[in-house]
Amino acid sequence: MKRRYSAILASMTAFSAVAIAAVSPFITQEGPGGSQLTIDERLPFKVPRPGDLPLIASGEMTLEELTAEGLHNWFFDAQLDGEPFGVPAEVFDFYAALAPPAEHTMVFELIEPFVRTGLSKLPGDKLPRGFVRISRPEPLITQNCSACHSGVVNGMLIPGLGNKWYNQKAIIQNAKLMMESSIPLLQAGGSRSADILRRTERQLAKLRRYEALYGVGCDDLGPGMITAARIWEISSKLLRDPAQLATPEGQKRFPCGATKPPPLNTLRFRNLLFWDGSVNSQWVAHWPMFDFFGFDDYDHWTEKVKSRSIQAVDAFLVFATPSPSWRDIMRTRLDSTAAKAGHGIFHRPQSCASCHGTYGEDGMLKTFGSAITPLEVIGTDPERAVAAFDELMAEFTKYGWAFVPRIQGLPEYVPGYAPSPLCSPFLNFPYLHTAGVANLHELLLPEERRRRDYWQSDIIDEKHVGFYAAARMPKRLEFQPPHAVLRRTFPDAKVRGHSGPRFGTALSEPERMQLIEFMKTMRCPEEAGAGPPPIIPLRPR
Repeated sequence: MKRRYSAILASMTAFSAVAIAAVSPFITQEGPGGSQLTIDERLPFKVPRPGDLPLIASGEMTLEELTAEGLHNWFFDAQLDGEPFGVPAEVFDFYAALAPPAEHTMVFELIEPFVRTGLSKLPGDKLPRGFVRISRPEPLITQNCSACHSGVVNGMLIPGLGNKWYNQKAIIQNAKLMMESSIPLLQAGGSRSADILRRTERQLAKLRRYEALYGVGCDDLGPGMITAARIWEISSKLLRDPAQLATPEGQKRFPCGATKPPPLNTLRFRNLLFWDGSVNSQWVAHWPMFDFFGFDDYDHWTEKVKSRSIQAVDAFLVFATPSPSWRDIMRTRLDSTAAKAGHGIFHRPQSCASCHGTYGEDGMLKTFGSAITPLEVIGTDPERAVAAFDELMAEFTKYGWAFVPRIQGLPEYVPGYAPSPLCSPFLNFPYLHTAGVANLHELLLPEERRRRDYWQSDIIDEKHVGFYAAARMPKRLEFQPPHAVLRRTFPDAKVRGHSGPRFGTALSEPERMQLIEFMKTMRCPEEAGAGPPPIIPLRPR
């Protein structure tokens, strides 16, 4: 089976990694920076362009105005409807008032090593990035998408980058503790606290229910991991009751599908979305994040996605999430001779470029094609792809803005994983959707030679690009505080795959290092008119 699919793949152009026996009609669409994007014309949704947003098409707003508003919404707003859950603002504010406002950042930095939420707090911010205050339908402190999808590399907060330290378990546990400890105090307050007590008990019950649905049977929810499929299952209302997960059969029906949060700076080049590429759409943010517990009023929801606030988030996520250069973030020199040799290696026939697109010698993306690589070919852990089962994916087809090819007339779009353009790939360690591979060097080794463990910390192995992979703690990490270094261990299933000559794992060691040097230069064009890339130093540099 694997040999058959490999033969099919070998016959396709550098634009396509979809293993299909029949020739599909591909067309070319121009993308940012003059990039050429190859897409299947049978798919109803092309790669998004700024003019697809009504506020821009009508001339009411410019792209820069809309993305600036979207950046603010990304960090400081939450587009929740239906049943938002969080901590009642009065309860949160009571604990926050235990320290003067000027000391909130210092207090957060003192307690974060113990609570380990994985969030970042900038001086002057009232809340860590990823926590937001909403007033309707009730005052809450809740989290938004930036908690998972804004990450830190080398002291720089980069919106759209997966958060390598995001810890949903810790956030839930600390929210529960805050509410549980406040209930006796609120009960003692009598009628003066009755309303807050009622809301606290209700939010605590919601959070307990969500916890019972979110992670049951999911063994790999370490820092930087989310159960994406479970979120979909909950939002679609297919998964409603913790009793559905009480048996092995129930857990098998509702797989966790745990992955690291994907980078979002590739969205302006693709029209097959999510890790598995199972959804053809333009606007990835619309579903299912408005309400983790599902909603019934679809007419209201359909109107909501047309609102200015959602268009602003769409504009920012798709057109303004940054693809910085190595020097922007790492600030170290590159070996231009090795990078030039690596460019040639990357573009060898039936090699890296056949899935991930072509790039200039300066590392800038030139061409890319949206596609799916079948599970039999990619060989990586299939759980996330299998978790997008047909009954669940049919929920996407209820809306006029989403198309699921394999269940809507294009069965050749088999389950697999969708390669992305390599927009600053040096930021996206650990590698694979499972987060099981420490760095680029390990990724370019044959799967049987890769380590099954690594040292997660904020200290980067710049030579190999990622976390340190070694049996003993590297000397650079020995003087880090204990909470700042985490030893991660993975089963074989999370480390294997993406192996073989097509995936660069048959290279000699000198060739491997040359390819890594070129991959340090790789990035993707910004959208013209989107405004300056929003990269935020956590501390003055």
